[in-house]
Amino acid sequence: MDNLKDQTRTYVQSVLGIETDVATVTGLKLPFFITDAYGIAELTLQFGSAPALSIFLLLPTDDTYPGAVALKKHIQHVLKATEAVVVYVSKSLSVLERRSLIKQQINFIQPGYQMFVPELALDLREHFRKRRADAETSALLPASQAMLLHCLYRGWQSHTLLTANQIMGPYKYSRVTLGKVIHQLLTLDIIRPAQSKGFINHYEFSGSQAEVFQKARPYLRSPVKRKLPIDRKLHLGEGVYLAGETALASVSMLAEPASPVYGMTRKVFDSLEVTVTDGIDEQRAWVEIWSYSSLKKEQNLADEASLLLSLEDCPDERIQIALDELKERVIWLSED
Repeated sequence: MDNLKDQTRTYVQSVLGIETDVATVTGLKLPFFITDAYGIAELTLQFGSAPALSIFLLLPTDDTYPGAVALKKHIQHVLKATEAVVVYVSKSLSVLERRSLIKQQINFIQPGYQMFVPELALDLREHFRKRRADAETSALLPASQAMLLHCLYRGWQSHTLLTANQIMGPYKYSRVTLGKVIHQLLTLDIIRPAQSKGFINHYEFSGSQAEVFQKARPYLRSPVKRKLPIDRKLHLGEGVYLAGETALASVSMLAEPASPVYGMTRKVFDSLEVTVTDGIDEQRAWVEIWSYSSLKKEQNLADEASLLLSLEDCPDERIQIALDELKERVIWLSED
């Protein structure tokens, strides 16, 4: 197994042209059948002055290929314990077995033959571009904004430690997207690395909710991507919620608009049987297509922060007064 581990390190180092290091990992909370069938090693990839990137190698003890279905389940166990990219390593995969792994999108390395790690490929593109995130970050990714707002509403205590999955909360983004979110929040000093527990990284927010919101404020954007006139009013729920002036009217003294405004993601909109109208006579309501779901969609309402961001540039004085009322509903918004 040590020979396979060293062969993998040498192969990856030669293919990528970077410094690598590999170390055997023990102490992970894994089922006995996993620890009997595999050894686990951490392969560290060093890209110059950029932060090192670690992947975990699944090294079979007897190099018997378990099949794609079983292997996928085995990788899930290690993924749960490490929250990192996990890669199966084998020195004797057949052409058909490699095709099966690729079809199932299972990470694998066969030293000397092939390396298929699509998640790593995305990370490598980010490293090799050598972009200065500080200089080029003009706005948070929609996923970053959604996760940050979720954490702000949930709140935290001083020195609360969070894993990446805890920061993601109820969302179901891919590990690649989650990695980009964590990188962006770290770059902007919204979160900071904390002492890791075992092999899982932990983070903490860089201040109170109000301080973090103020720090993130220049990078927050309206979640509204498009606003469309439609031919009928909609039932609330299942991803449809009040948005725009209609939502603002429900939490302030603003009068409701004649045509209700609904918010939803593109996926929800595409599932509805509504017609986008061309004329005023057919228009009965408005739909705002959001880049993420309202943080209060269970209440069938746009959340306060996202609603503020969607309307803050409106020149209507009535709306600006209503937005001032809205800020008073959330303490970290009222300090804006």
